[in-house]
Formats: sequence, C-alpha cells, structure tokens
Amino acid sequence: MDELWQAYKQKNDQEARNELIMNYITLVKRVVGRLFPASRSYHDYDDLISCGVLGLIDAVDKFDPQREVKFETYAQIRIRGSVIDYMRQQDWAPVHVRTKIKQVEQTNDELAQQLGRMPSEQELSDYLEMPLDDLQSILGEAHFLNVLHLDELLTDAVTDEYQFKTDPAFDRELEGKEFQEILKEAIEQLSEREQIILNLYYFDELTLREIGAVLDLTESRISQLHSGIILKLKNMMKKVLPYN
Repeated sequence: MDELWQAYKQKNDQEARNELIMNYITLVKRVVGRLFPASRSYHDYDDLISCGVLGLIDAVDKFDPQREVKFETYAQIRIRGSVIDYMRQQDWAPVHVRTKIKQVEQTNDELAQQLGRMPSEQELSDYLEMPLDDLQSILGEAHFLNVLHLDELLTDAVTDEYQFKTDPAFDRELEGKEFQEILKEAIEQLSEREQIILNLYYFDELTLREIGAVLDLTESRISQLHSGIILKLKNMMKKVLPYN
C-alpha cells in the first residue's frame, strides 16, 4: 500500500490511484451498511454506494500520507459526509411525518422542562395522549432524521475529526474539543442501557440489527431507542450548542 500511495502522490500514477480506490471500496460498504437500515424506506442502496464511492475518491485524492492520520479514519469521514450530504438533499419523508416528529420533539422539550429531567416514553405517551405503540412508531421514523441531524456530530467527536480539518485555525480546534467535552457530559447522564447502545453503534460500529441481537431486541426497537437517545442528547446540548 505504501508503494501505491507513493506512486500516486509522487508520480501521479493513475493506475495506482485506481488500485487504491478498489482496495478501500469495503470502507464504502461499511459506512453505507450502517446508514442504510435507517433510510431504507427513502433511499436506494446502490445510490448511497455511488455517493460513498465519490467520497472515497475525494479522500484518496486529498489524503496526505505524510500526516499521522490513518487513511481508513480519514476516508470514512469523507465517505460518510458524502452520503449524508446526498441524504439531506432528498425529500426523504412526507410533510405529515415531519410534522409528527416535530410535535413529539417539541412536546419532549416541554415535558422535560416541567419535570426537570428527560421524560420516559410512557410519560411522553401519556402527555401527548397518544398510544405508546404510535409514539414508538414515530420515534422509529425520527431515527433517520436524527441520523442526519446529530449522528455525524457524534461520529466527529468519536474520531477526533477536528485534528485533520483543512482549516488550521486554533479556535476551530478548541471548538472541536469543547464540543467533545459537552457531548461527554451529556452522555454520562444517560442510563446504562442507553450508553451501551451508543457505545455499540458509535465505537464498536455495530449495525442496528447487530445491536438488537446483542440486547435481545428487534432492529426496529433499537431504532426507536436510538431515536429517543438522540432526542435526550439534543435537549441537553441545545442549551449550549446551536442546532438550527
């Protein structure tokens, strides 16, 4: 691999570039494999793969082997960014679905202020006068929106992306460190099971289906729980970080 990088970066060898891309194509499948379960109702798998390949190509072209950063780490963030940008551009859900999700999020915030803590699903269900099954269904729909809204930020914190941003400004680095500290404090306030789900998803990089197998829950239930966790984190962090 070192010889391929040297051939491409020093001699602009296009065959070496193509070999590098093909060698790391599994990174695209890994990233899309984790995003697709949350978006299968709205996007075609092959379309996401195509976007991920574009992100991989961009990573290969811009990567500097001289820097002390693993290409796999750098590339996965480029790939993920490319796929998420594509997702954001799509009309992924009907207006009535977005309206229900917004209602649940706003009510969650209101109830949290009244209780002085994050409400449980049952408390939120009772407050909305909505059957628990219906609420959980909405949380399942919200999972994909939350992936686009906060998932990439969680990934950035886990992978220390700020270390290899192209902008070397010191305040950007401090901003990245500050975000990580705020996020860490918020996660520590979650329940043990919620922290386990986050660890399995963001650190161990398990899919929702794999997490369900570990916790003996269905993939859809993990999707609902993950959505609820993100709601909690957003509520705790919006006091110090802008999300609009």
